[in-house]
Amino acid sequence: MARPRITISEYRNYELPADFPILALHGDNWLISPVQSPRLHFHNCVEIGLCRRGSGEMIIGEEHLSFSEGTVTFVAPHVHHTTWSSPDSHSLWSYLFVDYGRLLDSMALELPDYQKFSEMIINGGLMLHRDACSWAAPLVSGIIREVVDCPPGYKTCVRGLLLSLAVFLLRTAPKESAGARAGTGVLTPALDYIRRNYAEDFYIESLADMCHLSPTHFRRLFLKQLGTTPLDFLHQVRIATSCSMLLTSADSVAEIAVAVGYSSLSCFNRHFLRFMGASPSRWRRTDDENARRSVLTFTGWIQPETSDEILRKNT
Repeated sequence: MARPRITISEYRNYELPADFPILALHGDNWLISPVQSPRLHFHNCVEIGLCRRGSGEMIIGEEHLSFSEGTVTFVAPHVHHTTWSSPDSHSLWSYLFVDYGRLLDSMALELPDYQKFSEMIINGGLMLHRDACSWAAPLVSGIIREVVDCPPGYKTCVRGLLLSLAVFLLRTAPKESAGARAGTGVLTPALDYIRRNYAEDFYIESLADMCHLSPTHFRRLFLKQLGTTPLDFLHQVRIATSCSMLLTSADSVAEIAVAVGYSSLSCFNRHFLRFMGASPSRWRRTDDENARRSVLTFTGWIQPETSDEILRKNT
């Protein structure tokens, strides 16, 4: 059996709001460079993209695809991808990052083929072009508008639009040849397990076994693909989760430390300081948004990589 191809990627974690797990990245400055990045990237949640202007190319897993204005993309967690614009142009995009399970599980009874929809969205990638799926861009645009503007009743409206999106996908996507299916990486079982069970103690050997790898090969592959060790990845997930709890709950720092898996408060403080640059108590009190920039949920925006920055990385 052939070894899976190793892709060097950047892991981008989005800690979504606990009460309504969806995040919109939207604005006139969200421009995509015409220079292809030397690195792919992947996320911890579903990414829905809408090309608002321009054209270009996209890699989703093993697929190389072309997009244009009105194209909608779906990229599952842990699927490697990157986007770049046509030469001498900058395409304009908006994005949604979504935890579909938490948002729509309560509505699953209203969607008879919900399991099929879940497999379609969470286990690969999909590109829908405007000429073949004219419904996709207006629906995604409506969801983005509701999330950004937050009018009265927007949460109910967003869930309804997401349910409509699921119905249209189930009707249309199986008939389309423009969609892309991208296989998830060999490390996906371990990444999913860590994300679901970050508060537990477990052995590296058990994670390696989930991926059908030896512990030594697992550590080596993990470092090469994610740029960090399995243990550091676990700490990053725990700290990112603790940030959400610090900002959205009244629990004490000690209670949060236990909730995310640290039996020692000093150990939690040490790792929090390492990743966030401040103690949990100080970070919680600060009014300086710059101090929280690494937790993208709470700033709402991130700046795109410029052409000059990518060119410097390539030289």
